[in-house]
Amino acid sequence: MKRTVGDFLLDRLAQVGVKNIFGVPGDYNLQFLQQIEKRQDIQFVGTRNELNGAYAADGYARLNGIAAIVTTYGVGDLSAINGIAGAFAEYVPVIFITGAPPLNSVYRHRLLHHTTAEGNFEDIMDCYRPFTVAQARITPQNAVEEIDRVFRACFREKRPVYLQLPSDISFFEIDVYNQVLSLRHQTSDVQQLESLLQHIIKKLRKAENPAALLGMALDRFELDKLIQLTVENLNIPFATLSAAQCVLDGDHAHWIGGYSGCSSSESVKRVIEKSDCLFGLNVKFIDSNSGYFTQKIPDDMINIQPFRTIIGHDIFEGVSAIELLGHLATMKPVKKYKISKNVIQKNTKDWAIKPKKKLIQERFWKRTEKFIKSNDVIVAEAGTSMRGVKIMDMPSKITIISQPLWLSIGYSLPALFGSLMANSTRRHVLFIGDGSFQLTAQEVASLFLYDLKPILFLINNKGYTIERAIMGLHAGYNNIPLWDYKKFFESGGGNKSFFAKKVETEGELNDALLEIDRHTDTLCLIEVMLEPLDIPKAMQESADMVAAFNYGPRGLEELKDKK
Repeated sequence: MKRTVGDFLLDRLAQVGVKNIFGVPGDYNLQFLQQIEKRQDIQFVGTRNELNGAYAADGYARLNGIAAIVTTYGVGDLSAINGIAGAFAEYVPVIFITGAPPLNSVYRHRLLHHTTAEGNFEDIMDCYRPFTVAQARITPQNAVEEIDRVFRACFREKRPVYLQLPSDISFFEIDVYNQVLSLRHQTSDVQQLESLLQHIIKKLRKAENPAALLGMALDRFELDKLIQLTVENLNIPFATLSAAQCVLDGDHAHWIGGYSGCSSSESVKRVIEKSDCLFGLNVKFIDSNSGYFTQKIPDDMINIQPFRTIIGHDIFEGVSAIELLGHLATMKPVKKYKISKNVIQKNTKDWAIKPKKKLIQERFWKRTEKFIKSNDVIVAEAGTSMRGVKIMDMPSKITIISQPLWLSIGYSLPALFGSLMANSTRRHVLFIGDGSFQLTAQEVASLFLYDLKPILFLINNKGYTIERAIMGLHAGYNNIPLWDYKKFFESGGGNKSFFAKKVETEGELNDALLEIDRHTDTLCLIEVMLEPLDIPKAMQESADMVAAFNYGPRGLEELKDKK
């Protein structure tokens, strides 16, 4: 069967479930974009710049399972690399396609624009190697094998991959002998799996206080449902690291709260740190999720990773987490365990409105918590927004999109656009600070262009409040220009209508939330006016830990001087 290189690549994208390809046109990718234009199953979705395109692809993949982005060579690749690095860190499968210079020019090392004019066509590829799990420069000779290899790596490892498509070969015809791309989950070595299961069963028989700690990217690896079945089958409590918030239902009876080292509640620390059979699900401790490395985790934690399990010094290589959890979820429990009822701590206090009282952070998040509905998609920006969402008691079937590891500010607005393109039938709610918003604000125009209807809470505290808490409370570098955000949305939306309200008091916030329910057919912007120095106690304590870790004793003295 004959197919052009470009159409074969698009066939493969359609087969893995990509319906929208994000990106920016450029002179090296236009022929490929022409081929996309002729398709009925895939559309090109232009973003306002390449970085936003990478963020949008990340958000799209979180709901769709996989995403794609197209840029032009050099300038486009390097503009997008921050977003791709974030997707790599957070285990998000994104297929990055760049329109590369003509293949004949690459072979001849010609001095071209969008390059450093040194005849080096490996430098951009080298930039992407650390942040992708597979890379290839496509040629007519290798197209079928290399595209399939790279796609399989993306599917298997749930991380970005990188393809260079030279501009002069997209319409070349090639022989295609595998019409459907075969994607399978990695299976286990039978003996390794059996040995691991027997090891776990022995531990469970001896245990009195088994528990589970949930880590990174569990939904992307399709482990969430199996984990829920496992904790229910074994009847054990579970806690979550920040990346796992709401991977299982936030109102699940077995959930005991978030774990973050010394910053955890005493009840959660007691269950997790004293467990005599702790299951870790893809646990990776970093500074910000461990209370700055104050975790006290049992040395023999059963750390179940996607393709291996580690127990102390023992490594069970070649074991699929899907198969392992499938056994744990269905096996007959070796003992009956009881979950202590006093461990489960939920916020049950009613929120009594003080209509004239000026809004503060703590009160804003408690009221907004009651606004969240089952099945919502919550997109949270790094900083005060992510910290606010972290303390919310959530209903069932919530999806949270954030970057708790990479923490690139400005990520959430384009990621919201991407997640909406993946599934606009669910209600999307964005929490973003004014400083972060200004980094990627152009993508507001895309929300209007595609007639999307999210709810945006723009936290206007006149700058980088989370950085103020860390250092430079009154420093000029934590200030930002003051925008008229409603007018900005008006300019981005053209003549399209939207609901906008600025709130400064508890009464105004409550009225705005009630009014949103009457504006489900339009984009909603709630500008939340908070003081720059409104820093809740828990946030300040966390910020002090950051300052101590990053800057040491001299930094702490500087911190005291600034405050």
